Amino acid sequence: MKRIQPYFYIVSLAGLFLLAGLTLFGISLFPAAESNGITVDPQTHGEGEALYDLWFTSTGIYDLNVDHALSGILFSTDKNTVSLLDRDRKLRWEKVFTTAPQQAKISSCGNYAVVGTSGGRLYFTSVDQQNWWANEGDPVDLIAISPNASWIVAARSQPDQDLYHVDLFNQAGELQWSAATGPITELYLSSEYLEQANIYYTALEEGQPVIYALNLEGDVIWSYEGQSLIAVSRHGSRLVAVQSNRLIVYDSLGYELWSATLPFEAETVLFNPQNYNRILVYGSREGALENLFYFDLAEDILWAKYIAAGSLFSFTADGQHIVASSWGHYKEDYTQMILLDRNGVESNSWEVAMRVERLIVSGHPHLIVVCGEDGYIDLIDLKLLISLNGAVAPEVPIYSPVTTDLRADETKTTLYFVNETADLIPVTRAVSLTENPMRAALDELIRGPARDSSLYRTIPDKDIYIEVDFKPENGSLFLDLSPELVQLNGSTQSIAALDSLLWTVSSFSEVKEIYLTLENEPIAIFGDRPIPDQPLTPKRLERPIYIPILSGNRYYLLIREGAEENTEETELENLVGQVLHTFRSLPFVPSDLSLIDINVTSELTQINLNSSIHVVFPEEAAEKERLLAALLLDAIFLTVFENSHSLRAEILVEGESWIPPVGYPSTNRFFRQPYFINPEQ
Repeated sequence: MKRIQPYFYIVSLAGLFLLAGLTLFGISLFPAAESNGITVDPQTHGEGEALYDLWFTSTGIYDLNVDHALSGILFSTDKNTVSLLDRDRKLRWEKVFTTAPQQAKISSCGNYAVVGTSGGRLYFTSVDQQNWWANEGDPVDLIAISPNASWIVAARSQPDQDLYHVDLFNQAGELQWSAATGPITELYLSSEYLEQANIYYTALEEGQPVIYALNLEGDVIWSYEGQSLIAVSRHGSRLVAVQSNRLIVYDSLGYELWSATLPFEAETVLFNPQNYNRILVYGSREGALENLFYFDLAEDILWAKYIAAGSLFSFTADGQHIVASSWGHYKEDYTQMILLDRNGVESNSWEVAMRVERLIVSGHPHLIVVCGEDGYIDLIDLKLLISLNGAVAPEVPIYSPVTTDLRADETKTTLYFVNETADLIPVTRAVSLTENPMRAALDELIRGPARDSSLYRTIPDKDIYIEVDFKPENGSLFLDLSPELVQLNGSTQSIAALDSLLWTVSSFSEVKEIYLTLENEPIAIFGDRPIPDQPLTPKRLERPIYIPILSGNRYYLLIREGAEENTEETELENLVGQVLHTFRSLPFVPSDLSLIDINVTSELTQINLNSSIHVVFPEEAAEKERLLAALLLDAIFLTVFENSHSLRAEILVEGESWIPPVGYPSTNRFFRQPYFINPEQ
């Protein structure tokens, strides 16, 4: 038998590579490749190894981002490919484009992706690839996508023709408008979570940067010359601009909240994901001087420290830690990763065997994504690095559903705390039975929110006291306050403290009037807030609606007064419609979810929704999906029960009864009193 020489293998292997190269070259010349999108189906692997390790190393990555739950990792490469990986780095799909896909974004909800190419193609698709559209035009420089992909904005240009513009598309691919601009260097699209999403960008005009804020109609809301955007908070309620070494913080309306002069020019600015009033600022300085500053809204530097030049940063999802990485001043081909706590103290460090060029943290509680210079993508689990008293920090549910449970030896009280944007949020806390439940409620209010609640205390000092004297014969409640509480500094803090105090005691139905006193004398001013003639009227709503609000990584139900609108709908239809309007801004709710009608009788209220409600109830869902569905159902049912006399309500879909998949809350509910919203776990 003739022996095959070793060089024969080399020649054969070279031939295979040549054939593969010709095939790829042919694909790149094939004109349908970009117009239709070539999809490479994922392979299987018997050992379950990460397929990405085998296919995509040694590639240059243009863009890399993840959805909020870290269910998808989307990236584009210099091979003209865009790939979607799952959390285990298994390839879900890949698309080939004829020109460089320099921009590739996945929506925060994880259901949609958009790609922009240097050839002018804007490609939008659902991640299951069932729905997609494409728009051809000028080369795409930057793109942004809203959290549930209701809106897509693209910055496009033809520099040789001095042509620059920004285009807004809806989810169906319809161009809403196009506005002429200068060269755009930063582009942001704020969340639909706000009443009105905004577009923010920095454009160069006569060589100088100008910040613009546009609404969804394309109108300029405000602008600032000589400044550049460097950061926008997740919901767009806070923005940071830089002007040389000056740092300016704005709200969404363009009002300056505060500014600071830095000893360096800021290179990176990050908002704490749980407290938008706190920001991390990094820049380069010569020598080992402090170059990492942590600010709060009051312009105070909470701490400052030195960290290696060229470092990357991100907060963990709970805002309690900062992850930093640097290989520029570390040994070759290794990156030093550092974990800082919220006080700037190093709590852990480790090495990664690659040069990390991208560092991404999603809403996942303990996973971060890193990407090396050779295109290698890896996930790092922080669970073992972040501990509380030596134990791994537990994962907190995204929502606590409404409950009616009550043990014989306890009562439950409603307390009001605030989130990072000063929204007053009710929570239910169980307390032992007592002869003075109002006293117990105020004691708990002073104690503050639970550690894992993502909420903030309204009464700053645990040593503050409130004496309670209730007159049951006429419903008069006298609250004698300590001087430290009456003399709170700052309008925001004093308003939050007073409102939380009044709303907490107003949850007791027997309270008819409230008196605030200091040393048993009526007060005229609380902090910076004048007190009108006493007694004060308890805080109660005539048309309460229940709407969602996100604080950190947790959802809560917020109670608001429903707007009175002149429509042909009944008042109840109008109120439920307002609830659905707020939910449509959330990533997990389809933007076309709507109320068809409501049928009300004394015994039963039927809420008839369109079939888009099915999207909120996916098959074989995890706990997160079940809790988000419970959030929507709780809001609808409580709004119905509080604004009608029905004792039972059910949800119909297109006029028919519907049972959700196994494991979800029932869509048929009886009204039971008492009920408790946002119960603490």
